[in-house]
Amino acid sequence: MEDEIGAKRKGSIADPFYSEGKYFSNPRRHSEDSDFKADSFLKLFVPLAKSKKWDINSYADVGCGSGGVTELVSKGLRDAGFKLNISYGYDLSPHVTTLQSESVLYVRKDFCQTNQVVDLVSLFDVFEHVVRPIDFLRDVMERARIVVLHIPLDNTLSNAYRDKFRSMLNDPGHLIFMDSINALNLCSLAGLRVIDYRYTFGFRAPSGHRSLLSKLVFPLRLLLSWISPWLLSRTTGGASLLVVALSPLGLSALSHMNYDGEVE
Repeated sequence: MEDEIGAKRKGSIADPFYSEGKYFSNPRRHSEDSDFKADSFLKLFVPLAKSKKWDINSYADVGCGSGGVTELVSKGLRDAGFKLNISYGYDLSPHVTTLQSESVLYVRKDFCQTNQVVDLVSLFDVFEHVVRPIDFLRDVMERARIVVLHIPLDNTLSNAYRDKFRSMLNDPGHLIFMDSINALNLCSLAGLRVIDYRYTFGFRAPSGHRSLLSKLVFPLRLLLSWISPWLLSRTTGGASLLVVALSPLGLSALSHMNYDGEVE
């Protein structure tokens, strides 16, 4: 019976906290980091996609939040020469219905309950909020060729020493706590083929140095980021992982091309 129920389940298992609008009671929540996240995305993705000769005609930002990142990524892709015909911003929170844009169509719906299929999906700090994250990633990748994930690296010595994991269950609502190896392994276990990744340094984003403690530790974090991003991510924290991966749909398309991206 349990397997039958699981087989019938469609969509994500999301806390009502998000769909009822409490998480985004302020529609601009986290918007101060939009430039930082979009710039990190474009610096990694654009050169890679061009070198692989990937066509990006459709894009969906799942868990789009304030929409700031969605707008900037869409604009950046078009400015880089990709023929982006349509961009979507999906979120469960009711605030998304108030977002208006000439370049992005915002949808209040679970992306995993749609029949939508796009070339590119982005998940900026999303799947760590979801119960059964591997199932969630599998549902997402059924609807996209390329999946880009920005993953917080919470499994740090600093968080462990202060036992912050308990409080982080409520704020910011993280349900799993990863380091870089965990994150890469989880992507593979979900069925994604990781193509490339890069560390991003959230301690340098606007939200990363607001508190007195973050300001005090900033010089140490900066030094560690130069010495070893991995060491930073495992000790003081302040780093995330930006991952570019292909879904089975993307791998299938790749199988019809040679290494340089030319159709055989």
